[in-house]
Amino acid sequence: MFRIPELNDTVYGLLNRQDLVQCARVNKQWHAVVIPYLWNDLSCLNAFSSAQRQAFTSLLLEDYLQEQRKAELQKDETGSVQLVKAQPSSPSALAKYGCWIQILPDPTGLVQLSDGSIKLAKTLTRQDKQSTEQELLLRFFKIRQEAQLPHYTLEYDTLGSSHFNETIAQLVLPRVRHLTVVACYRGKRGQLWKLKRLLGRCSTALEKLTLEISYKYDDALSTYVGYDPDFQAEEEKPDTTSPTEWSSLKELILRPLDCVGPLQPTTFWSWFYKRCGQVERIEVSNFRRGADVGIAENMLEHMPHLNEITIGDGKYGCSTIKADRVASLLSGSRNGWKVIRLRMPASLSSYSMDHIRKHIPTLEAFHLNRSCTSGGTELVEILSTSPNLHTLCGTHFYKQDPKVFIDQDLETRVLKAWPCEASLKVLRLVVGGIPRESEGDQSTVEEYPGQRRQIQGLVYDRLARLTNLETLSLGDTPEEDPLAMLRGGETQEDCLEMSLESGLHKLSELRKLKELNVLGMKTKIGIKEIQWMTEHWPKLRVLRGLDESDDDGKQVVQWLQEHHPEIDLMRAHNRRIKFEDWRETLMRFHK
Repeated sequence: MFRIPELNDTVYGLLNRQDLVQCARVNKQWHAVVIPYLWNDLSCLNAFSSAQRQAFTSLLLEDYLQEQRKAELQKDETGSVQLVKAQPSSPSALAKYGCWIQILPDPTGLVQLSDGSIKLAKTLTRQDKQSTEQELLLRFFKIRQEAQLPHYTLEYDTLGSSHFNETIAQLVLPRVRHLTVVACYRGKRGQLWKLKRLLGRCSTALEKLTLEISYKYDDALSTYVGYDPDFQAEEEKPDTTSPTEWSSLKELILRPLDCVGPLQPTTFWSWFYKRCGQVERIEVSNFRRGADVGIAENMLEHMPHLNEITIGDGKYGCSTIKADRVASLLSGSRNGWKVIRLRMPASLSSYSMDHIRKHIPTLEAFHLNRSCTSGGTELVEILSTSPNLHTLCGTHFYKQDPKVFIDQDLETRVLKAWPCEASLKVLRLVVGGIPRESEGDQSTVEEYPGQRRQIQGLVYDRLARLTNLETLSLGDTPEEDPLAMLRGGETQEDCLEMSLESGLHKLSELRKLKELNVLGMKTKIGIKEIQWMTEHWPKLRVLRGLDESDDDGKQVVQWLQEHHPEIDLMRAHNRRIKFEDWRETLMRFHK
């Protein structure tokens, strides 16, 4: 097996790092074959613990010091300088195995130099121990200059040293695939030309670029605080090393944090947008005071291939984005959007819907994470008019009125045909407002006997038309809406019962269904319903939200585990959480 490289790639390429380590310890022959696969991809180092990162820092420091000792400078009594060869020593781990590295990790925060991380020979001098993290970082980049670097984060604090900037420009930027730039120019607008120089060294292989740029603007003076008089001259200098276009750049993320004042049409931004001609996906968030207008204009002028837009980063606490800003950004596509994601609290007024309607012929996916309106006709209008739609996602904040969702003809009482009935594969939508038979608020009590069953039957009829549906989510989705976990254990009662008596049997034609989510819903799913689901939905692999609070629920889960272990049960849990857990959840969501 060891003599067939293709077979080795097939076998060892499927093993995780722990398994590779075990294989490398079998004997010398296995060790020689497995080591290249163990060192090939170091991108997993970013997920290591602090102790593991400290160990990596020690490896890097050891290699750095051995390199320094290869040629030591000594002065004789006359002051002349001569080279003295260091004593031969065993090569470091990086020197021995660094040649196998093909994919490097993002070094941001990876090199952590501290007293506890330096566990080398006692012969280390005090000067050795004072080696800076930046020097180690430069050494890290020189390990494999031809290795791939999938992601690199360029912090503003590292832009000060010209030597470091030049090293970054030569060794890192030409091979990076995803670059993140975090820069806050407060009082130093002239620093933008440095960023221009660095970005100009990115090669045409750059695939994804994230810019988080902010700078302070003084409205009273109508000028930038700390304006650099040499800024214009430096910014307008030609850069012969810069490609005319990043031909592989497909995704652009713009996050001007705390941007006070509009993004002015400076030479930097004009230069920047001209290189984004191949961008297909764009994300814009945290923008203020007319920045959306300038961004939309540049999208129209310089990005003809745009087909996917994300507005907002989805973090809790985002202010509501007004309808005119949504409309402005949506106007930035020449050929129509295929994917629209509104991840900020958005107001879907008639003005913003007018701009969404323009993209109905090309729209394939629509995501509305949070909305200021509830129960309106906006999402149903998208469903009922989009011929190519395959994904529609709403959240708990947008509870759809069942009568609107049913979408009957007023005269014939027949369900209207939706053009996406054959194409829709993912539907995440909370249908609420179904009346209770007796208990509940006065607004959700039946107006006449049998109203609840009648409305549920019509909702099932509407869902039954979506014959190619693969994901049906009618409950909470904490991964898209973290506040769904923080509602203090409340349960949605004005929802579908998901029982055979209520009309579940009408969904028998959804034979392609792979995932069902009823998290947070007060359903009546019993053994009969589960057996029916497994019989009529043979591809079902994820069932989320089963309630195990009573004996019937436990019996359902036990039956599924015994007869269908292939179905992943993402169980409903007690959603009453402590304040510390609430805070921790929000902190994780912000990151």
